[in-house]
Amino acid sequence: MAESRNFGVSMWYRELGEGAGDPLLLLHAFPLNGKMFEPQIEALSAERRVILPDFPGFGRSPRTPAQPDVGYYAGCVRGLLDRLEIPRVVLGGVSMGGYVAFECVRSFPGRISGLVLANTRPDADSEEIRSTRKAMALKVAERGIGVLPEVQMERLLSPHTRENDDGLVEKVRAIILENTPDGAVAALGAMRERPDSTATLGEIAVPTLVVGGEDDTISSPGVMGEMAGKIPGSRHVTLPNAGHLSNLEDPDGFNEAVKEFLAEL
Repeated sequence: MAESRNFGVSMWYRELGEGAGDPLLLLHAFPLNGKMFEPQIEALSAERRVILPDFPGFGRSPRTPAQPDVGYYAGCVRGLLDRLEIPRVVLGGVSMGGYVAFECVRSFPGRISGLVLANTRPDADSEEIRSTRKAMALKVAERGIGVLPEVQMERLLSPHTRENDDGLVEKVRAIILENTPDGAVAALGAMRERPDSTATLGEIAVPTLVVGGEDDTISSPGVMGEMAGKIPGSRHVTLPNAGHLSNLEDPDGFNEAVKEFLAEL
């Protein structure tokens, strides 16, 4: 497995695999990093190049020097494509990764040949959620990254996962703790100020797979279904007993859905 730092845009990335099709680039959720896609890189790299970047301040990527917006992260993605000399990718994003993917669609649609939108939503934050993100950012700034597993785990993982898979719970906790407080605070600010992407959905002109978890309370099946209905020709898959990290909670189901999708591109 190749692992390298992209000096031009301050992002580390992992990659594995090769194939004739466009590479698959997956953008991670908050507050994790590219390591959350280990089940995907293992399963999908046999037939396709898979690339897993860490957003600035997450994993091995150095933090951003100022408060970014989602456009900054999208610019990092485009810079990575330029550095790797990749003309087009199938772009996937989970949660925050989906927010960045929407910005990529607006900024450089010609570089995207397919979309995988998982456990995300197109609307901007409500005032209540904006206030919650601001309070969380203050906690992280004051107490460090260790506060996030305490406040996020019930939102990230389904009751089924928390009750029956201690190993995955600890894996998610460990990935969260690899990230920097500054990176988390910056990402919270970017998510809080992100634009509404609802109007973007109807403009998506590439094949799109929408994947969600049956028990996701952040991006519920209803939210995901409504989003899929506004994307021309999209396919919607709901995974049972999975919450907000469906690619980790049901990796077999997630990988099968993505494999089928990629096979048709």
